Amino acid sequence: MSEADLAESFWNAQEMGVNALMLYLTVISGYLVVAYLVGRDLTASQSRFISSIFVVFSGYALWGVVQYWWTGDQLRVFLESHEFGRVATLNALNLNPALIAGPMGLAGILGALRFMFDTRRIESEPPEDSRP
Repeated sequence: MSEADLAESFWNAQEMGVNALMLYLTVISGYLVVAYLVGRDLTASQSRFISSIFVVFSGYALWGVVQYWWTGDQLRVFLESHEFGRVATLNALNLNPALIAGPMGLAGILGALRFMFDTRRIESEPPEDSRP
C-alpha cells in the first residue's frame, strides 16, 4: 500500500469511529428518554429486558468506536514514522482517542443504568403546598 492509501485508511477509520459514536449516542439517548418517560411504569422484567438490550447495543457501538479509533491511531503512528510524517501531522496532540472514548463511554453506560434505577425507585411525595 502506498502512503496515500494508508492515509485514506486512517481517515476511513476516523469516520467509521465517528459513525459508531453517533450510534452510541443514539442508543444512550433513546434509553434515557425511555427511562425518563416510562421508567416508573415498567415492570421489573420489562426493565431488565430493555436494560439488557441497551447494554448489548451500546456496548457494541462503544466497541466500534474504540476499535476504529485504535486502528486509526495505529495507522497514524505508522504514517508519521515514515516519509509522510515529515509532510503532515495527523494528530497534533499525539494522543490515541480510543483511550479517552472507552472509559467515557463506559461511564455513560453505567450512568444511564443508574438513571433508570433511580427513576424506578423514586418515592412519590406530596408537594409542600398540599400539606395541611
